[in-house]
Amino acid sequence: MKKIFVYGSLMSGLDTDGNMNGAKLVHADCRTLHKYAMYIYEDYPFIFEGRSNYQIKGELYEVPADVLKHLDAYEGDFYFRKLAEIECGEETVSAFVYFGRGHFFGMKEVKGGDYRAFRGKDGN
Repeated sequence: MKKIFVYGSLMSGLDTDGNMNGAKLVHADCRTLHKYAMYIYEDYPFIFEGRSNYQIKGELYEVPADVLKHLDAYEGDFYFRKLAEIECGEETVSAFVYFGRGHFFGMKEVKGGDYRAFRGKDGN
């Protein structure tokens, strides 16, 4: 099982959380240790390295290899996956995170780095 941190529509109760079938939610209140920029294009959130705006809020999962392979295909060429440090309470863990590959014209910043708050959904 691999750890993965999700910060967008893959989070529980949001639009595409069905892609997380087979994954185990480990911690629902996490954030990146380091700061990144979060932008949204249409309904697609992206975080970017090299910018240091906010700690990004999200959820930590354990995923088997088949789910990770499915997520790689789902995220496609617009994202790349790499390890990052994630804070969950008092614990810091390494987990895979999908980062954006490039900006799109018309992207809007998600201030605060909290996609769920940006969307106005609490997941219930």
